[in-house]
Amino acid sequence: MDRRRMLKVLGGVGALLLAGFMGYRFLRPEYAVGEGVDAEVEVVAEGLEVPWSIALLDDGLLVSERIGMLLMIRGGEKRLVKEFEVAAVGEAGLLGIALHPDRLSRPRLYLYMSYFRNGEIMNRVIAGRFDASRLTLTSIETIIDGIPGAAIHDGGRIRFGPDGMLYITTGDAAQPSLSQDLNSLAGKILRVEDDGSIPSDNPFPGSPIYSYGHRNPQGIDWHRSGALLSSEHGPIGHDEVNLILPGENYGWPLATGTLGGENGRRPLIDFGPVSVAPSGASFLGDHFLIACLRGERLIRLRFDGESVGDVESLFVGEFGRLRDVVPAPDGGVLVATSNRDGRGRPKPGDDKILRIQLP
Repeated sequence: MDRRRMLKVLGGVGALLLAGFMGYRFLRPEYAVGEGVDAEVEVVAEGLEVPWSIALLDDGLLVSERIGMLLMIRGGEKRLVKEFEVAAVGEAGLLGIALHPDRLSRPRLYLYMSYFRNGEIMNRVIAGRFDASRLTLTSIETIIDGIPGAAIHDGGRIRFGPDGMLYITTGDAAQPSLSQDLNSLAGKILRVEDDGSIPSDNPFPGSPIYSYGHRNPQGIDWHRSGALLSSEHGPIGHDEVNLILPGENYGWPLATGTLGGENGRRPLIDFGPVSVAPSGASFLGDHFLIACLRGERLIRLRFDGESVGDVESLFVGEFGRLRDVVPAPDGGVLVATSNRDGRGRPKPGDDKILRIQLP
């Protein structure tokens, strides 16, 4: 059963310094504590095991669990759609999911997953015909394969863009040099047609690579202006929010955050030396929302299509580690916690999907 409760939650405004180079901002780690805000929070589902990605249906939602389970949540009940054999090692496993934007003519579900090949972890994206009424996923085929994987840094977010293309974030698979290698799919943001073919207008002819020099991006979404933003893990702090442009190099491992001179495009935001570990991200109007793992918060920043304005830190420590955030049909957001991933402190009922009505 769903349950409602009113929470007094902390909202903080990050102290910002204008860095003066190419319009990026450097966010101080201390996060000044504000007076707090009221938010309505509903538990949509609980007792999950490391939920990684949320996809909305007309009358429910789909959730991937990193251990390899694809679940349907409808009316407060959890039902198994399909179990996958995945390499659920460290950060690897069943990760991003995305529904085709034209669900009537193309009722297809896309999944990013890790698997073992000759004893090594690899990643691929698959797609199948999804029937929500029968809870079946059939006619499964591989869309793109050969993405290097590891126990850490697997990227894993997949999302359809306003151009109808599928965008895929990949990590450096614990081999930083691969991020600068245009012959490797690691440390990149990829762009493919819905059948996995390569768009003719990709920046590198014949390649699915859209941008490179990434370490471990786990969140992407588009502003109403068409701008694509990505959230990305830094090595020790210096997590980033990047404005993604086709063919651009984002510097890793030659540069991280605002460090590294001219070795890559500078981020819109460098979150400073204290890690927040940004994961899934979504736009809600002009606000870019980022679920944070180590930072245990929801970051909300205003974006005007070119630059970042106010940055707020919400629910600090309230729900623990947060993995994904997507807009809910009622104007709120759905948030997945990630306290059972081996790095959190599970509370009763973890992990959960929460519906939050933001102020």
